[in-house]
Amino acid sequence: MHFCCMNDNITITGMHEVSLRALEASDEQRLSILANNPNIARNLRNVFPHPYTPADAQFFISKAQEGAWGYCRAILYREELAGVINLLPQSDVYRHSAEIGYWLGEAYWHKGIMTAAIGMVCRHAFEQYGISRIFAGVFAYNSYSARALEKNGFILEGIKRKAVLKQHELSDEHFYALLNI
Repeated sequence: MHFCCMNDNITITGMHEVSLRALEASDEQRLSILANNPNIARNLRNVFPHPYTPADAQFFISKAQEGAWGYCRAILYREELAGVINLLPQSDVYRHSAEIGYWLGEAYWHKGIMTAAIGMVCRHAFEQYGISRIFAGVFAYNSYSARALEKNGFILEGIKRKAVLKQHELSDEHFYALLNI
């Protein structure tokens, strides 16, 4: 299943003045400023660099335009880049599923923006791509991420105990899923 291609210029607009669009080369500076935050890096896998440089942003945008991150979109709040969200298609016996990942600039936290973006991406995936399951792993200490998923109907399926090593601390990882069946 292929979620994203360079010609996929769908813009989804939802509540809370939130919209999604493809990442553009002109997003590089803003993306690097927003992402260069230890409070964001703390909640993401180590593949997300910190510090986050303009070169990191350029690489990320380039790979997103190639489709390497699946269906990857800029999250806009009041038409300003606020973060990124993506759906990564799975393969083989998991080809009906996609993993959702996201982050939001700290100035945009606690405004309902991520909850709206998650809802828009999930509806789009279910309607346009025939996905039947979207899942996410959330570090146990990131209750706001878990809550944004729950507000969109995601259910806690299980907990991997002490599965995450982040900043020299072991934490549980909570697994959530949303079904469209």
